[in-house]
Amino acid sequence: MKINLSIKFGIIAGIINCAAWFGFAKKLGFYTVEVYLYRNFVSLAVLVIGVFLTVYLTRKKNAGFLEFKKAMQAGIVYSLTLAVVLAIFNYVYYTFITPDTIEYFLSEAKKAAIAHNVKESDIPKFLDGERSNFSSFKLVPPVLFFGLISSLLAGAIFSKKNPHSFSAN
Repeated sequence: MKINLSIKFGIIAGIINCAAWFGFAKKLGFYTVEVYLYRNFVSLAVLVIGVFLTVYLTRKKNAGFLEFKKAMQAGIVYSLTLAVVLAIFNYVYYTFITPDTIEYFLSEAKKAAIAHNVKESDIPKFLDGERSNFSSFKLVPPVLFFGLISSLLAGAIFSKKNPHSFSAN
């Protein structure tokens, strides 16, 4: 069974992103907000560059021709694969690597809520909202959205129909 180029690149990009995230956390500290800021920048860069590279190499693999539909498909499959790898690593990161990180940030959020005079009855609701920010599946929609936008752009730039192909329609 041969693995699609988009899936291979998505897995490789996901591993690069996860290694960068862990490296930032190790260097800056697991309890700093900057780690998540850098993770988001790396994720966006890996996503956009990867979509364009995947679409370009798919076109090159097809003798320089690529329909817009196939370009979109390559970019979206790459984005979906990257999103799944990131979601899995996010789960592993918060469950096994740094299981107390979520509780640390929730306690900090509770302190900030108390300092801003949030009602005592609203704090549990506020903390539930904050806890959802650490959900693994919360990463998937933005990655897919920016992957779709990048795929549209890459498809528009790199699509080129084969002039020798015959269509009955």
